[in-house]
Amino acid sequence: MGIISRITSFLNSTAVEPVPKLGRNEPCWCGSGKKYKRCHLEEDDRKRAKHGRAACRTS
Repeated sequence: MGIISRITSFLNSTAVEPVPKLGRNEPCWCGSGKKYKRCHLEEDDRKRAKHGRAACRTS
């Protein structure tokens, strides 16, 4: 595989930003001091739904 095809392959790949899995009542990963459910849960759920992953840890 040549360098051009490697670069093209890399540029065409879809990068997925990792989203941490947290319990709803744990502190948010962003460091705001709020509970995860009141801070980033909805935004992270939208990202996970877009990529077909489960919402949050259930226990």
